[in-house]
Amino acid sequence: MAAAQPDQEKIRKQAKAVMDEFIKALDKVGEISGKVGLEREQTTREPTKSKPNKDFRERMLKNAPKKDGDSIIAEKKSW
Repeated sequence: MAAAQPDQEKIRKQAKAVMDEFIKALDKVGEISGKVGLEREQTTREPTKSKPNKDFRERMLKNAPKKDGDSIIAEKKSW
C-alpha cells in the first residue's frame, strides 16, 4: 500500500495545476456583459391532443422492404 501514496500525491499535484491554470484563464476573461439566461412566464407547455394519422401505418408498411402481415421485419446492425 505504500506505493499508492506517491501516486495519489502525484495526481493531487496534477489536479491542483489544472485548477490553477483554469483560474488564470478565467481571470483573463473578465466580466461577462449582458444578462445570461432566459426567463419565461410559463415554464411548461400546455398538453395537447395529437390527431392520429390514419394512413401512417399503410405508408410505413408500403415502404418496408420486408414485412410479415402488419409487422416490419428489420435487422439489427452493428455500428
